[in-house]
Amino acid sequence: MTLTLPNWTWDYLETVFEDLAQTPAEKAAVLHLVSVTREMSPYLSKLDLLREIICIGLVLLPEHDRPPGVSNLRSSGTDVSGGTC
Repeated sequence: MTLTLPNWTWDYLETVFEDLAQTPAEKAAVLHLVSVTREMSPYLSKLDLLREIICIGLVLLPEHDRPPGVSNLRSSGTDVSGGTC
């Protein structure tokens, strides 16, 4: 049996991240990052798009809780780069 992700919209994603942001600066940063990711989404693979969305969430973590560098990530095979993480 294959499980699928629930349907979501960019507005829903913005709302979730905005609710998680604790400061005005975080809210502004999250809204900007979601906007840029939305604009880039037609050029990203599904893997890269999911990675960007997860990275937006990581921006909201306190610095001491953030994961180490991402140099070991598998390549998705797309040429679009310069993402959030």
